Amino acid sequence: MDTKTLGSHRTTYDGLFGHPISRNLQWRDVRAMLIALSDVTERRDGVMKFSRNGQSLVVRPPPRKDCSDVQVLMQIRQFLEKSDEPPAGDLKEGAHLLVVPDHREARVFKTGLHGSDPQN
Repeated sequence: MDTKTLGSHRTTYDGLFGHPISRNLQWRDVRAMLIALSDVTERRDGVMKFSRNGQSLVVRPPPRKDCSDVQVLMQIRQFLEKSDEPPAGDLKEGAHLLVVPDHREARVFKTGLHGSDPQN
């Protein structure tokens, strides 16, 4: 992962990917890193769903401040590893893309040069 993307979350990321895995990570730090790196949905019961590059992770916050459950930390590590690269599509080198931005989103269309319609 690019260190510029991590910014202030670099220490948490390094603790998560260290060998052996760090068992003294604070939940607020892990949560902040996941929120910065992915899309988050939080339910009323506190369960959080993180989504990134087609991968998702559902996490129940720990009862204490620290995040010491190795199984949960390994799930977070695997989620970050799997979602690091966007899914490989059928775009080849030299493919033509059309980007249409508006005030809410940017749409990306794949186009061909000869007689094809844009595909979302």
